Amino acid sequence: MSSKKRANNWVDGLRGIAALMVVTYHVCSSFGTWLNSPAMDDKGTASLFQYPFFRLVVGGRSALALFFIITGYVNSFRAIKETREGDMEGVLTNLSRNTFGRMGRLIVPTNAAILLSWLVCQLNGHRIARVVDSAWIQRVSCAPGPSFGASVDKLVRNLTLFWHNGQSPFDGTYWTIPFFLQGSMVVYLTLLATTFARPRYRKGIIVFLYLYSWAGGQCMFLAELNADFGPDATSVMPRAVSALMVVFGLFLSSIPEENADWMPWSRVIVWTASMIVPAGGEINRYVVSVGTTMVMYGVFFSPDARRILAHPVMNFLGRISFPVYLLHNTLIRTVLSWMVYRHDFMMQGLHPVDENGNPRWLARGGFVSFWTSILAFYACLIYSAHLWTIHVDPHCEKVVTWMSNRMLGNHEEHTATKEGVLVGTVLAKWQ
Repeated sequence: MSSKKRANNWVDGLRGIAALMVVTYHVCSSFGTWLNSPAMDDKGTASLFQYPFFRLVVGGRSALALFFIITGYVNSFRAIKETREGDMEGVLTNLSRNTFGRMGRLIVPTNAAILLSWLVCQLNGHRIARVVDSAWIQRVSCAPGPSFGASVDKLVRNLTLFWHNGQSPFDGTYWTIPFFLQGSMVVYLTLLATTFARPRYRKGIIVFLYLYSWAGGQCMFLAELNADFGPDATSVMPRAVSALMVVFGLFLSSIPEENADWMPWSRVIVWTASMIVPAGGEINRYVVSVGTTMVMYGVFFSPDARRILAHPVMNFLGRISFPVYLLHNTLIRTVLSWMVYRHDFMMQGLHPVDENGNPRWLARGGFVSFWTSILAFYACLIYSAHLWTIHVDPHCEKVVTWMSNRMLGNHEEHTATKEGVLVGTVLAKWQ
């Protein structure tokens, strides 16, 4: 994609922000689990990053919901645009190719990242992470297999069974990716089922699906609005209204995962949501879904938000967002763990003891050392993700393109055949 076209892609900016939110969520889960609550205790004593908006540093669920909406929007807006233009054959052809390509663009890079994580694990790269004082890092770190054969068997099972249940012993943060794949297939199925529906009725179907299941639909309706308004979407409503949508959406997305009853603002959100969320549903996830949907729609109608998100830095973060997601946990368990705990490790080794000789976990360094390590980790992560886009992504794309051409035929050949058929039809009618 050309740099000019990327420069106007506000969706990339949102994708990059969502990726960084996932990373900060896992970093905070490693070193500041108290941030998952709206206060330090039930008396309501709160730190700055436990208040609304600021607490989005631990908005992992918000980031994932945003990823789902962005993915559905990107997957559907081209098909909806072609449907509006009456190119039904093009719609069906592209749906077939995009469905296959979407699967490959998720499966191939993810399996490559799983292979990398497996290799790091077998080289005992998690040995420090397994003895640190962070319960989250310990939980997501694995030990090498008892033998090479057993390790290879575990890898093969992971590369296949992972796509059934989302469980990976080598990187548990990948559990969301099979759901992204399933969500993409739901979008494609809905597009296929409504290909010949008139726009207003397709919108009604999408709204019904969203209200009925609280899952999906919002991304496709956004694609419908994109087909309706195009570049003029930013002038549909006053800037203040779109800004309020973004602000209120961010407020809802700030709902804490734990102990929401500790603060008045979060109690009000939970009380209100409990009246409309289906019985037995997880209120936090439903509220986050509504909040991120409002943010996405607010950005869609806001020229200011689009301009900020279309900045080249934001576009760069968007281009490396998937590699950031794939690599961040491996780097947390290796690079970050070593930097944060290096001093205690160098003094005590892998079996630290306290002054009484009792076993203990490795302790993190001081304030300056800790925050220097955090900044160095983010720099390392962004650079590694950039290298992934240069050296790994092109090979993954070649694999997907080769498989697509072998199974579905070359796209250029299909286009030439289609044009030949049209010319033949015209000539036959003329004769």
